[in-house]
Amino acid sequence: MRKINLFKALALGSLVTIYSCSSDDDNRNGQENPESVTEVEVTPDTTVEEVTAVNFGEAPSSSLIPNAKLLDVITEDTVRYHAVTFNSGDVSSYIVETAEEVIIVDLGFDNVRGGEDSSQLRDYVDVIGKPMSIIITHNHPDHFGGSVSFKDIQIYAEASVSEALSSNEGFTDLYEGTVIAVEEAQELGGLTFNFDALINTETAENGYIYISETEVLFGGDLIFNKSHMFIREYTPNSGDDEIVNWVNGLEDLNSRFGSYKQVFTGHNGNSANVAETLESNIEYLNTARGLITGSRLLTAGGTATTNQQVVDELQLLFADYE
Repeated sequence: MRKINLFKALALGSLVTIYSCSSDDDNRNGQENPESVTEVEVTPDTTVEEVTAVNFGEAPSSSLIPNAKLLDVITEDTVRYHAVTFNSGDVSSYIVETAEEVIIVDLGFDNVRGGEDSSQLRDYVDVIGKPMSIIITHNHPDHFGGSVSFKDIQIYAEASVSEALSSNEGFTDLYEGTVIAVEEAQELGGLTFNFDALINTETAENGYIYISETEVLFGGDLIFNKSHMFIREYTPNSGDDEIVNWVNGLEDLNSRFGSYKQVFTGHNGNSANVAETLESNIEYLNTARGLITGSRLLTAGGTATTNQQVVDELQLLFADYE
């Protein structure tokens, strides 16, 4: 973190040049917007915080991750996000970079199913050159598989997710370390990562993480970005309807985080339109449930009697989704 000695600044003059970081939401392929420089007038009332920013320098080259279909770099004053979406299943991994550390949220597939996805992600993070930690949002191999390339790095997860990972041989065969279970919050890289989960939605336990001070939400597979959603893990359905649970959970997330700056989804990248993204997920799930239960007619008429008819109709209705 770049701090200015205010006493020296006041003694030498009234102008101090600092770096003003930009938010480059539409940035693609790892090419950062040019860093801007701002002159701040320093007065006896100026605080250190008012002239504090991190000069992150250039992001690593996107060529380090040739398996990525999309790489967004979003730079703010004290944090930089690297949003990586791989060609394999449109699965997304996120790097939260602060002045001191990088925190990776989800790791994509292992190198067998995802080619060299995880080793390429490791190469990219290693170029940043800071201590790292990892957060896994839920117990699915397209999100924990990349741990095969991060065996030396500490992994954190919401408590129920940590328990699920630790009892899953598909995960423990890749990562032999202990997953630290987080009940509420964990300080990493100078930020407070708040951990929570929704139960019996997309899977048995779907973790999500939010950072209040930077107003970002990591939704894992609770939230997709214009991408077809993974539904009906619990077939045949027993007990509570998991799609209803999921919709109720998303409505709660929207009421709490709809005004946030950014949502980082489990598939197909990030979105600055948090409320709109959550609402589109709710619409998709309600449509899917209607088709599954027969309360919604197919475009061609009649109701769906097979899984494939549901899939075909969703692809027709949401034709622009990945």
